[in-house]
Amino acid sequence: MIERLSAKLAQSLKDAIPDHPASVAKLKFGIHILLNTVLTIGVAVVLGLLIGDLAGVMTVLFGFALLRAFSGGIHVKIALLCIVVSAGAAALLALTRELSLPQPVFGWISLISLLLVLVYAPSRIAGQTRIPRRFYPHLKVLSLLIVASNFVIRSDLLAIAWFVQALTLIRPWKGGEHRAQKSA
Repeated sequence: MIERLSAKLAQSLKDAIPDHPASVAKLKFGIHILLNTVLTIGVAVVLGLLIGDLAGVMTVLFGFALLRAFSGGIHVKIALLCIVVSAGAAALLALTRELSLPQPVFGWISLISLLLVLVYAPSRIAGQTRIPRRFYPHLKVLSLLIVASNFVIRSDLLAIAWFVQALTLIRPWKGGEHRAQKSA
């Protein structure tokens, strides 16, 4: 649905301004990213209002997105499913706001998140970003700093959001992407 809408809008733009240097493919990609972002935020806002915790949902969504931008992670290939999963997960995780994490649990969740980021980040970003491989170590450091910042911020919601995001970084050590990279 979003893919088709992006294609139609891109073609309409190109038809309206045929001399524009951007190709239909580039326009489609940009529109797709914009629609995905706007719709994810829109659905998250609706869910936040429904559960009565818009601030919590936005905290989780933006915290998750911030870490994801640098660390990568599993990608949902179908845009509409990505929107539903992202906004739904933000709403579900925001419901944990009522739970106050005991200091040891907060510490363990944050430490495990740091270790997962250290081992796996950046994960599954090849082909998803234009950032050259030589900068991947910098992405790892930025990801580590983001997670470590919560030892100062001390947000239970961010600890949980970053833990879930760190879990999406895990990739199998046998077969799949890891084996393909090793043999290349």
